[in-house]
Amino acid sequence: MALCDFLVQTQQRLIAENDEQMLVFSASVRADIIEQTARAPDEATASCIDCVRFLAAVIPGQRTLSLGQLGDCYGWVLWGISRTHDPAARVNNANYALPPYDGAPKALNEAVLPFVVDWIHTAYLLARKFGGLDNHCRDYFDYSNRIVLMALTDGDLRAGVDATIAMANWAATRGHAGAEVLTRTLFELAQQDFVDAKTKARIEMLFLTHAGQWTDRTPVEWARHLLMTRREHLREHETFQAMAVATDDLPSWTANRADILAEIRRLSASYYERSSRAEALISLESRASILMPLIYCLTKVGSVEDILDVLWAWYGSADWQRGDSNVLFVCPNHSDGVAYVWPTGRWFAPHADIGGSLEDLLVGLSNALSDYFRGPAGDRVVDLDERRAGIPAFENGQALAEAMECHYQLRGLAEQLPRDFAPRSIVVLPGHRDPFQSLFRLETGKFAALEASLATAAAERPIEVLSVWPGATQLTEPEVACLRATALASGWRLKVRDGQLDAAAFKEFYEDPEPDVLWVIGHGEQSPYSVYESGLVMDEGELLAMPHLASFAVPRTGRRLLVLNVCSSGSAQTMDGMARIGLAQELCSPHQQVIAHLWPIDYYAALAFGCSLASRLRTEPVSVAFPSATDVMRNQNALLRELEGIGLGLSATERLAHEHVAEVLDNILCWGCPALFT
Repeated sequence: MALCDFLVQTQQRLIAENDEQMLVFSASVRADIIEQTARAPDEATASCIDCVRFLAAVIPGQRTLSLGQLGDCYGWVLWGISRTHDPAARVNNANYALPPYDGAPKALNEAVLPFVVDWIHTAYLLARKFGGLDNHCRDYFDYSNRIVLMALTDGDLRAGVDATIAMANWAATRGHAGAEVLTRTLFELAQQDFVDAKTKARIEMLFLTHAGQWTDRTPVEWARHLLMTRREHLREHETFQAMAVATDDLPSWTANRADILAEIRRLSASYYERSSRAEALISLESRASILMPLIYCLTKVGSVEDILDVLWAWYGSADWQRGDSNVLFVCPNHSDGVAYVWPTGRWFAPHADIGGSLEDLLVGLSNALSDYFRGPAGDRVVDLDERRAGIPAFENGQALAEAMECHYQLRGLAEQLPRDFAPRSIVVLPGHRDPFQSLFRLETGKFAALEASLATAAAERPIEVLSVWPGATQLTEPEVACLRATALASGWRLKVRDGQLDAAAFKEFYEDPEPDVLWVIGHGEQSPYSVYESGLVMDEGELLAMPHLASFAVPRTGRRLLVLNVCSSGSAQTMDGMARIGLAQELCSPHQQVIAHLWPIDYYAALAFGCSLASRLRTEPVSVAFPSATDVMRNQNALLRELEGIGLGLSATERLAHEHVAEVLDNILCWGCPALFT
């Protein structure tokens, strides 16, 4: 009992000082509990440890959810109810159980039970936002109902209401039979005089969702009611969330446009004021779903200018200017079909079942990339071999291409777009890790960079100096030799980094003001959950994490090109936003455009792309050289001719002339992997 009190009190005290300190302390406690679980001499001792484990996980689960660290939250939620769940593993086959625990003393179970309502609140919110918990939520639904009723009966209105709201929200989204009863119960509770206005506001925010169908008003009516009568009681993001839902036509947008944009800017600034840049971006991406009602409305009645103003208020930097509106905006999950908006028009790709189509696309993407991408249908069973996780399955490349065409209908889009439309970029919301850019060019004949910065770009620097970081890969030497020959043929000055290739050396390489092109060869790490586990791997195995790398200065003379010929350097965490949490995306700025790979790229494909790109940059600007390089790399004969044009006897030519390479290069998982970000 004393240990339980100590744990909770220490975690609460550390939160008051610093979230990071509390999470470090909790991780240390977790390691100790894992060790003690393995040593437990009998079931009674193991059951006592179960109680302590559960208690130790509740507060860090709550905080990581609040901070938008959803992957970490997932680990805490499930580790807290399992003896064998490994938070670091991609695949777990553990047993799970909530308190009370049979072998533990009654007093210990009674001490733990009041915290179960907090676990329920966290777990059901996380299940809706992140996934991976739907089966647990179904299995524990009746039990959770009893727990929240107990909390409400005992007078714990705050915890009981919050947990009930989370359950109702999840149930309404997943079509669970219990959604209607929970919603009607909350609706009736909100009518009671003893419930204060602050609690009523929390309940009524639920009615902005699918749960609103079981009340006496529409979500739009609830949103306007909240803004009129409960505004002072709305928390953090809730004011904008209500504004977004209340905006359902052009007059409501026109009348409230300035106030809405001001509220978005206030919310965005509040995250940056209290957090580091990396943590603020995580918070924004994890809450980006609240943008969607407004975005759905603007795709129907607004303009590209309107949409970009909203996104700039959310993501934009005060140090930069917003880019112009010559973009193609894509919304892959609009209820009217995939939505395309450009400066002079719009088109909705017709779909009988947009949710089913998107689900099929994400299943195809999961199969092709040996990964798991959750779709609108919620969790699904995935037979994923952890040893092969994240390794592209070439045999599924064609199926992915077919799913892409079925969902995005790019051939139909080609017939709708004006012939003279040449977008400067493509803005996708919500973003997915799919080869949209490559297939868009293939089917429409048009090319544009993927938008990351939303900012006005500085003038592109002509190439005079090429600087290379020769990280250790199987094919580094042939790539460097090709770059050397290209530089010689083009009159570029070549700088190849030598000596110790560590983080300090990379900082010096990256901040060098001379090069017009930085070319990075090496290995990358990309975590779907943590920015601190994503970045570039130095030669001694040290990870140069994304937040650290992003803090390095970029020279402000014109706009240079950064080529990251590195696996997964263009991958990003996919939540509900623009998929902004990725290495390439974070390194984009008005002074730097980035070429990177969306997933782990085959060694031969990386070499073929690097050589093709270098060759094309001799005579073409980046926006032309990039798509022409992907054309060259997928055709072995064209590739070998391109290499001969650079120089005779290149080792890259010998490596890429092998018969098996042709089949590799013609797969969409190779030529669709590189991406240009602006």
